[in-house]
Amino acid sequence: MRIHRLVYIVALCGILSLCMAHAAPPALQNAKESSGASDAREDQLYSDATRAINESRWSDAESLLDQVIHQHGNRADAAVYWKAYVEHKEGRSSDALETCAQLRRSYPQSNWLKECNALEIEIRRKSGDPVQPQSEQDEDLKLLALNSLMQGNDANALPILQQIIEGQQSERLKERALFVLAQDESKPAQDLFGQIVRGEKDPNLQIKAIHLMAAARGSEAANTLADIYSKSSNEQVKKAVLDSYLIIDALDKLLQAAQHEADPELARHAVSELGALGAVSQLSDIYRATSSKEVKEGIINAYVAAGDKGAEALGTLASNEPDPELRRRAIRNMGAAGGSSAVPTLLSIYAKSSDEESKRAVIDALFVADDAHDLVAMARAEKDPAAKRDIVGKLALMQNKEATDYMLEILNK
Repeated sequence: MRIHRLVYIVALCGILSLCMAHAAPPALQNAKESSGASDAREDQLYSDATRAINESRWSDAESLLDQVIHQHGNRADAAVYWKAYVEHKEGRSSDALETCAQLRRSYPQSNWLKECNALEIEIRRKSGDPVQPQSEQDEDLKLLALNSLMQGNDANALPILQQIIEGQQSERLKERALFVLAQDESKPAQDLFGQIVRGEKDPNLQIKAIHLMAAARGSEAANTLADIYSKSSNEQVKKAVLDSYLIIDALDKLLQAAQHEADPELARHAVSELGALGAVSQLSDIYRATSSKEVKEGIINAYVAAGDKGAEALGTLASNEPDPELRRRAIRNMGAAGGSSAVPTLLSIYAKSSDEESKRAVIDALFVADDAHDLVAMARAEKDPAAKRDIVGKLALMQNKEATDYMLEILNK
Protein backbone atom coordinates (compact mmCIF):
# COMPACT_ATOMS: atom_id res chain seq x y z
CA MET A 1 0.00 0.00 0.00
CA ARG A 2 2.82 2.41 0.82
CA ILE A 3 4.33 1.98 -2.65
CA HIS A 4 1.02 2.88 -4.29
CA ARG A 5 0.73 5.92 -1.99
CA LEU A 6 4.24 7.07 -2.92
CA VAL A 7 3.46 6.71 -6.61
CA TYR A 8 0.38 8.89 -6.09
CA ILE A 9 2.44 11.50 -4.21
CA VAL A 10 5.06 11.48 -6.98
CA ALA A 11 2.36 12.08 -9.59
CA LEU A 12 0.78 14.84 -7.52
CA CYS A 13 4.15 16.57 -7.02
CA GLY A 14 4.68 16.48 -10.78
CA ILE A 15 1.34 18.20 -11.36
CA LEU A 16 2.07 20.87 -8.76
CA SER A 17 5.52 21.53 -10.24
CA LEU A 18 3.98 21.98 -13.68
CA CYS A 19 1.40 24.43 -12.34
CA MET A 20 4.06 26.48 -10.57
CA ALA A 21 6.17 26.62 -13.71
CA HIS A 22 3.27 28.10 -15.67
CA ALA A 23 2.66 30.64 -12.89
CA ALA A 24 6.30 31.78 -12.56
CA PRO A 25 7.44 35.08 -14.10
CA PRO A 26 9.36 34.71 -17.43
CA ALA A 27 12.66 35.86 -15.89
CA LEU A 28 12.51 33.14 -13.23
CA GLN A 29 11.02 30.42 -15.38
CA ASN A 30 14.15 29.88 -17.49
CA ALA A 31 16.33 29.67 -14.36
CA LYS A 32 14.11 26.93 -12.98
CA GLU A 33 13.70 24.88 -16.15
CA SER A 34 16.88 22.85 -15.65
CA SER A 35 16.08 22.01 -12.02
CA GLY A 36 12.45 21.26 -12.87
CA ALA A 37 13.46 18.89 -15.66
CA SER A 38 15.82 17.09 -13.30
CA ASP A 39 13.12 16.73 -10.66
CA ALA A 40 10.62 15.47 -13.21
CA ARG A 41 13.16 12.91 -14.48
CA GLU A 42 13.81 11.73 -10.91
CA ASP A 43 10.10 11.48 -10.19
CA GLN A 44 9.51 9.45 -13.34
CA LEU A 45 12.35 7.06 -12.57
CA TYR A 46 11.17 6.60 -9.01
CA SER A 47 7.61 6.00 -10.17
CA ASP A 48 8.79 3.41 -12.69
CA ALA A 49 10.91 1.74 -10.00
CA THR A 50 8.05 1.42 -7.52
CA ARG A 51 5.85 0.03 -10.28
CA ALA A 52 8.51 -2.57 -11.04
CA ILE A 53 8.65 -3.49 -7.34
CA ASN A 54 4.88 -3.92 -7.23
CA GLU A 55 5.17 -6.25 -10.21
CA SER A 56 8.14 -8.15 -8.69
CA ARG A 57 10.43 -7.15 -11.56
CA TRP A 58 13.45 -6.95 -9.28
CA SER A 59 16.17 -6.47 -11.91
CA ASP A 60 14.31 -3.63 -13.62
CA ALA A 61 13.58 -2.01 -10.27
CA GLU A 62 17.24 -2.10 -9.19
CA SER A 63 18.42 -0.51 -12.41
CA LEU A 64 15.88 2.30 -12.09
CA LEU A 65 16.68 2.84 -8.41
CA ASP A 66 20.41 3.12 -9.18
CA GLN A 67 19.62 5.95 -11.59
CA VAL A 68 17.59 7.75 -8.90
CA ILE A 69 20.41 7.31 -6.36
CA HIS A 70 23.02 8.71 -8.75
CA GLN A 71 20.96 11.88 -9.22
CA HIS A 72 21.32 12.67 -5.47
CA GLY A 73 17.91 14.30 -5.47
CA ASN A 74 14.97 14.31 -3.07
CA ARG A 75 14.22 10.64 -3.71
CA ALA A 76 17.74 9.34 -3.27
CA ASP A 77 17.45 8.10 0.33
CA ALA A 78 14.14 6.36 -0.38
CA ALA A 79 15.70 4.75 -3.44
CA VAL A 80 18.57 3.41 -1.32
CA TYR A 81 16.12 1.72 1.03
CA TRP A 82 14.11 0.20 -1.80
CA LYS A 83 17.33 -1.05 -3.40
CA ALA A 84 18.12 -2.89 -0.15
CA TYR A 85 14.58 -4.27 -0.19
CA VAL A 86 15.01 -5.51 -3.78
CA GLU A 87 18.37 -7.11 -2.97
CA HIS A 88 16.76 -8.93 -0.04
CA LYS A 89 13.98 -10.18 -2.30
CA GLU A 90 16.61 -11.49 -4.73
CA GLY A 91 18.29 -13.42 -1.91
CA ARG A 92 21.35 -11.16 -1.77
CA SER A 93 21.35 -10.63 1.97
CA SER A 94 24.90 -9.29 2.33
CA ASP A 95 24.31 -6.74 -0.45
CA ALA A 96 21.09 -5.62 1.26
CA LEU A 97 22.88 -5.14 4.59
CA GLU A 98 25.64 -3.14 2.90
CA THR A 99 23.06 -0.97 1.12
CA CYS A 100 21.38 -0.22 4.46
CA ALA A 101 24.80 0.71 5.87
CA GLN A 102 25.22 3.05 2.89
CA LEU A 103 21.91 4.71 3.77
CA ARG A 104 23.15 5.35 7.34
CA ARG A 105 26.42 6.83 6.09
CA SER A 106 25.00 9.00 3.32
CA TYR A 107 21.67 10.04 4.87
CA PRO A 108 21.96 9.88 8.69
CA GLN A 109 18.74 11.91 9.15
CA SER A 110 16.63 9.99 6.63
CA ASN A 111 13.11 8.95 7.54
CA TRP A 112 13.88 5.64 5.80
CA LEU A 113 16.46 4.55 8.37
CA LYS A 114 13.86 2.85 10.54
CA GLU A 115 12.64 0.88 7.52
CA CYS A 116 16.17 -0.28 6.82
CA ASN A 117 16.66 -1.22 10.46
CA ALA A 118 13.53 -3.36 10.36
CA LEU A 119 14.70 -4.97 7.13
CA GLU A 120 18.07 -5.71 8.70
CA ILE A 121 16.38 -7.42 11.66
CA GLU A 122 14.46 -9.67 9.28
CA ILE A 123 17.56 -10.49 7.23
CA ARG A 124 19.67 -11.35 10.27
CA ARG A 125 16.96 -13.56 11.73
CA LYS A 126 16.75 -15.61 8.56
CA SER A 127 20.52 -15.89 8.35
CA GLY A 128 20.81 -17.26 11.89
CA ASP A 129 22.44 -14.11 13.28
CA PRO A 130 19.51 -12.34 15.01
CA VAL A 131 19.75 -8.76 16.22
CA GLN A 132 19.67 -8.54 20.01
CA PRO A 133 16.75 -6.41 21.26
CA GLN A 134 18.93 -4.80 23.94
CA SER A 135 21.01 -3.14 21.21
CA GLU A 136 18.02 -1.29 19.78
CA GLN A 137 17.07 2.10 21.22
CA ASP A 138 13.86 2.58 19.27
CA GLU A 139 10.93 0.79 20.94
CA ASP A 140 9.39 -0.37 17.66
CA LEU A 141 12.67 -1.88 16.52
CA LYS A 142 13.26 -3.43 19.92
CA LEU A 143 9.92 -5.23 19.60
CA LEU A 144 10.69 -6.28 16.03
CA ALA A 145 13.99 -7.75 17.15
CA LEU A 146 12.31 -9.48 20.06
CA ASN A 147 9.56 -10.91 17.90
CA SER A 148 12.24 -12.11 15.50
CA LEU A 149 13.94 -14.01 18.32
CA MET A 150 10.65 -15.55 19.39
CA GLN A 151 9.92 -16.76 15.85
CA GLY A 152 13.35 -18.35 15.75
CA ASN A 153 12.76 -20.13 19.08
CA ASP A 154 15.83 -18.41 20.48
CA ALA A 155 16.36 -19.33 24.14
CA ASN A 156 17.26 -15.70 24.97
CA ALA A 157 13.92 -14.32 23.83
CA LEU A 158 11.74 -15.19 26.81
CA PRO A 159 14.13 -13.83 29.50
CA ILE A 160 14.38 -10.55 27.56
CA LEU A 161 10.60 -10.36 27.30
CA GLN A 162 10.30 -10.95 31.02
CA GLN A 163 12.86 -8.22 31.73
CA ILE A 164 10.81 -5.74 29.67
CA ILE A 165 7.54 -6.68 31.34
CA GLU A 166 8.94 -6.60 34.87
CA GLY A 167 11.33 -3.67 34.34
CA GLN A 168 11.07 0.11 34.12
CA GLN A 169 10.12 0.26 30.45
CA SER A 170 7.28 2.40 29.14
CA GLU A 171 3.73 1.05 29.44
CA ARG A 172 3.50 1.09 25.65
CA LEU A 173 6.53 -1.14 25.29
CA LYS A 174 5.31 -3.46 28.05
CA GLU A 175 1.91 -3.85 26.40
CA ARG A 176 3.49 -4.64 23.05
CA ALA A 177 5.85 -7.11 24.71
CA LEU A 178 2.83 -8.73 26.31
CA PHE A 179 1.26 -9.10 22.87
CA VAL A 180 4.40 -10.84 21.59
CA LEU A 181 4.36 -13.10 24.64
CA ALA A 182 0.71 -14.06 24.08
CA GLN A 183 1.56 -15.39 20.60
CA ASP A 184 4.17 -17.84 21.95
CA GLU A 185 2.54 -21.22 22.60
CA SER A 186 5.52 -22.71 24.46
CA LYS A 187 4.86 -23.79 28.05
CA PRO A 188 7.35 -21.34 29.66
CA ALA A 189 5.84 -18.42 27.72
CA GLN A 190 2.27 -19.43 28.56
CA ASP A 191 3.19 -19.93 32.21
CA LEU A 192 4.53 -16.38 32.35
CA PHE A 193 1.48 -15.08 30.50
CA GLY A 194 -0.78 -16.93 32.93
CA GLN A 195 0.92 -15.23 35.88
CA ILE A 196 0.24 -11.84 34.30
CA VAL A 197 -3.39 -12.74 33.57
CA ARG A 198 -3.91 -13.73 37.21
CA GLY A 199 -2.37 -10.46 38.43
CA GLU A 200 0.76 -12.02 39.90
CA LYS A 201 3.03 -9.66 37.93
CA ASP A 202 2.47 -6.03 36.89
CA PRO A 203 -1.18 -5.29 37.87
CA ASN A 204 -1.35 -2.61 35.17
CA LEU A 205 -0.92 -5.32 32.54
CA GLN A 206 -3.53 -7.69 33.92
CA ILE A 207 -6.50 -6.13 32.14
CA LYS A 208 -4.63 -6.07 28.83
CA ALA A 209 -3.65 -9.72 29.34
CA ILE A 210 -7.26 -10.70 30.07
CA HIS A 211 -8.42 -9.20 26.77
CA LEU A 212 -5.53 -10.83 24.89
CA MET A 213 -6.34 -14.22 26.41
CA ALA A 214 -9.97 -13.97 25.31
CA ALA A 215 -8.97 -12.96 21.76
CA ALA A 216 -6.30 -15.66 21.47
CA ARG A 217 -7.99 -18.64 23.12
CA GLY A 218 -11.68 -18.00 22.62
CA SER A 219 -14.02 -20.29 24.53
CA GLU A 220 -11.05 -22.21 25.95
CA ALA A 221 -10.36 -19.20 28.18
CA ALA A 222 -13.82 -19.23 29.81
CA ASN A 223 -12.97 -21.23 32.93
CA THR A 224 -9.73 -19.33 33.58
CA LEU A 225 -11.58 -16.04 33.23
CA ALA A 226 -14.33 -17.23 35.59
CA ASP A 227 -11.68 -18.17 38.16
CA ILE A 228 -10.11 -14.71 37.88
CA TYR A 229 -13.54 -13.09 38.28
CA SER A 230 -14.36 -15.08 41.40
CA LYS A 231 -11.05 -14.32 43.10
CA SER A 232 -10.54 -10.67 42.17
CA SER A 233 -11.72 -7.74 44.27
CA ASN A 234 -10.75 -5.20 41.60
CA GLU A 235 -13.79 -3.75 39.83
CA GLN A 236 -11.85 -2.92 36.65
CA VAL A 237 -10.46 -6.44 36.44
CA LYS A 238 -13.95 -7.88 36.86
CA LYS A 239 -15.29 -5.58 34.14
CA ALA A 240 -12.47 -6.74 31.85
CA VAL A 241 -13.55 -10.33 32.45
CA LEU A 242 -17.17 -9.45 31.65
CA ASP A 243 -16.05 -7.72 28.47
CA SER A 244 -14.06 -10.83 27.57
CA TYR A 245 -17.12 -13.02 28.11
CA LEU A 246 -18.74 -10.98 25.33
CA ILE A 247 -15.72 -11.55 23.07
CA ILE A 248 -15.86 -15.33 23.54
CA ASP A 249 -19.69 -15.47 23.48
CA ALA A 250 -19.85 -16.93 27.01
CA LEU A 251 -23.57 -16.38 27.58
CA ASP A 252 -23.74 -18.72 30.57
CA LYS A 253 -20.91 -16.91 32.38
CA LEU A 254 -22.47 -13.50 31.79
CA LEU A 255 -25.84 -14.76 32.94
CA GLN A 256 -24.32 -16.12 36.13
CA ALA A 257 -22.64 -12.79 36.85
CA ALA A 258 -25.81 -10.83 36.13
CA GLN A 259 -27.90 -13.05 38.42
CA HIS A 260 -25.51 -13.42 41.36
CA GLU A 261 -23.25 -10.34 41.41
CA ALA A 262 -23.80 -8.33 44.61
CA ASP A 263 -22.16 -5.17 43.28
CA PRO A 264 -24.91 -3.23 41.38
CA GLU A 265 -22.40 -1.61 39.03
CA LEU A 266 -20.93 -4.96 37.99
CA ALA A 267 -24.40 -6.47 37.67
CA ARG A 268 -25.37 -3.61 35.35
CA HIS A 269 -22.19 -4.19 33.33
CA ALA A 270 -23.02 -7.90 32.95
CA VAL A 271 -26.56 -7.00 31.92
CA SER A 272 -25.22 -4.59 29.30
CA GLU A 273 -23.06 -7.32 27.78
CA LEU A 274 -26.07 -9.66 27.70
CA GLY A 275 -27.88 -7.03 25.65
CA ALA A 276 -25.00 -6.95 23.17
CA LEU A 277 -25.36 -10.73 22.86
CA GLY A 278 -29.09 -10.33 22.12
CA ALA A 279 -30.09 -12.34 25.20
CA VAL A 280 -33.56 -10.74 25.49
CA SER A 281 -35.41 -13.65 27.10
CA GLN A 282 -32.70 -14.03 29.76
CA LEU A 283 -32.76 -10.30 30.45
CA SER A 284 -36.54 -10.38 30.79
CA ASP A 285 -36.28 -13.23 33.30
CA ILE A 286 -33.78 -11.22 35.36
CA TYR A 287 -36.01 -8.13 35.14
CA ARG A 288 -38.95 -10.00 36.59
CA ALA A 289 -36.87 -11.66 39.31
CA THR A 290 -34.87 -8.68 40.57
CA SER A 291 -36.00 -6.02 43.01
CA SER A 292 -33.02 -3.76 42.19
CA LYS A 293 -34.09 -0.64 40.36
CA GLU A 294 -30.51 -0.09 39.19
CA VAL A 295 -30.41 -3.51 37.56
CA LYS A 296 -33.81 -2.90 35.95
CA GLU A 297 -32.52 0.40 34.52
CA GLY A 298 -29.51 -1.47 33.18
CA ILE A 299 -31.74 -4.04 31.49
CA ILE A 300 -33.89 -1.32 29.90
CA ASN A 301 -30.70 0.22 28.49
CA ALA A 302 -29.38 -3.21 27.43
CA TYR A 303 -32.52 -3.86 25.36
CA VAL A 304 -31.42 -1.08 22.99
CA ALA A 305 -28.47 -3.16 21.78
CA ALA A 306 -30.63 -6.27 21.31
CA GLY A 307 -32.37 -5.14 18.11
CA ASP A 308 -36.01 -5.81 17.26
CA LYS A 309 -36.58 -8.24 20.13
CA GLY A 310 -35.23 -5.64 22.52
CA ALA A 311 -37.58 -3.05 21.06
CA GLU A 312 -40.49 -5.44 21.59
CA ALA A 313 -39.54 -5.96 25.23
CA LEU A 314 -39.29 -2.18 25.69
CA GLY A 315 -42.76 -1.77 24.21
CA THR A 316 -44.16 -4.14 26.82
CA LEU A 317 -42.49 -2.21 29.65
CA ALA A 318 -43.53 1.14 28.16
CA SER A 319 -47.16 0.05 28.39
CA ASN A 320 -47.17 -2.00 31.58
CA GLU A 321 -44.31 -1.03 33.93
CA PRO A 322 -45.88 0.38 37.14
CA ASP A 323 -42.79 2.38 38.15
CA PRO A 324 -43.16 5.71 36.28
CA GLU A 325 -39.41 6.36 36.05
CA LEU A 326 -38.70 2.94 34.58
CA ARG A 327 -41.67 3.25 32.25
CA ARG A 328 -40.43 6.59 30.91
CA ARG A 329 -36.93 5.20 30.43
CA ALA A 330 -38.41 2.32 28.41
CA ILE A 331 -40.42 4.78 26.29
CA ARG A 332 -37.35 6.91 25.52
CA ASN A 333 -35.27 3.87 24.61
CA MET A 334 -37.90 2.65 22.16
CA GLY A 335 -36.88 5.36 19.71
CA ALA A 336 -33.27 4.17 19.68
CA ALA A 337 -34.06 0.43 19.70
CA GLY A 338 -37.02 0.22 17.33
CA GLY A 339 -36.70 3.24 15.06
CA SER A 340 -39.67 3.63 12.74
CA SER A 341 -41.10 0.26 13.80
CA ALA A 342 -41.65 1.64 17.31
CA VAL A 343 -43.64 4.65 16.11
CA PRO A 344 -47.18 3.13 16.24
CA THR A 345 -46.70 2.01 19.86
CA LEU A 346 -45.25 5.40 20.81
CA LEU A 347 -48.16 7.28 19.23
CA SER A 348 -50.63 5.04 21.03
CA ILE A 349 -48.92 5.72 24.37
CA TYR A 350 -48.97 9.48 23.68
CA ALA A 351 -52.70 9.44 22.83
CA LYS A 352 -53.70 7.41 25.90
CA SER A 353 -51.36 8.85 28.52
CA SER A 354 -52.41 11.49 31.01
CA ASP A 355 -48.90 11.66 32.45
CA GLU A 356 -47.09 14.70 31.08
CA GLU A 357 -43.65 13.21 31.76
CA SER A 358 -44.54 10.08 29.78
CA LYS A 359 -45.70 12.28 26.91
CA ARG A 360 -42.37 14.09 26.97
CA ALA A 361 -40.66 10.72 26.88
CA VAL A 362 -42.63 9.85 23.72
CA ILE A 363 -41.57 13.14 22.13
CA ASP A 364 -37.94 12.35 22.98
CA ALA A 365 -38.28 8.86 21.48
CA LEU A 366 -39.81 10.14 18.24
CA PHE A 367 -37.02 12.70 18.01
CA VAL A 368 -34.41 9.93 18.40
CA ALA A 369 -36.28 7.87 15.78
CA ASP A 370 -36.04 10.90 13.42
CA ASP A 371 -39.81 10.91 12.92
CA ALA A 372 -40.44 14.51 11.91
CA HIS A 373 -43.68 13.62 10.13
CA ASP A 374 -45.51 12.47 13.26
CA LEU A 375 -43.97 15.18 15.43
CA VAL A 376 -45.35 17.83 13.05
CA ALA A 377 -48.80 16.19 13.18
CA MET A 378 -48.65 16.09 16.98
CA ALA A 379 -47.60 19.74 17.15
CA ARG A 380 -50.55 20.79 14.99
CA ALA A 381 -53.01 18.80 17.13
CA GLU A 382 -51.54 19.56 20.56
CA LYS A 383 -53.63 21.99 22.68
CA ASP A 384 -51.28 22.17 25.66
CA PRO A 385 -48.90 25.13 25.05
CA ALA A 386 -46.07 23.56 27.10
CA ALA A 387 -46.28 20.24 25.26
CA LYS A 388 -46.42 22.03 21.90
CA ARG A 389 -43.31 24.08 22.77
CA ASP A 390 -41.54 20.84 23.63
CA ILE A 391 -42.41 19.30 20.26
CA VAL A 392 -41.47 22.43 18.31
CA GLY A 393 -38.17 22.59 20.18
CA LYS A 394 -37.32 19.08 18.95
CA LEU A 395 -38.40 19.86 15.39
CA ALA A 396 -36.18 22.94 15.39
CA LEU A 397 -33.16 20.65 15.87
CA MET A 398 -34.04 18.23 13.07
CA GLN A 399 -32.45 18.47 9.63
CA ASN A 400 -35.61 17.44 7.83
CA LYS A 401 -37.71 19.10 5.12
CA GLU A 402 -41.03 18.53 6.91
CA ALA A 403 -39.59 20.01 10.08
CA THR A 404 -38.15 22.99 8.18
CA ASP A 405 -41.43 23.62 6.34
CA TYR A 406 -43.28 23.57 9.64
CA MET A 407 -40.83 26.09 11.13
CA LEU A 408 -41.49 28.41 8.17
CA GLU A 409 -45.23 27.89 8.63
CA ILE A 410 -44.96 29.04 12.27
CA LEU A 411 -42.87 32.07 11.28
CA ASN A 412 -45.34 33.16 8.60
CA LYS A 413 -48.35 33.12 10.93
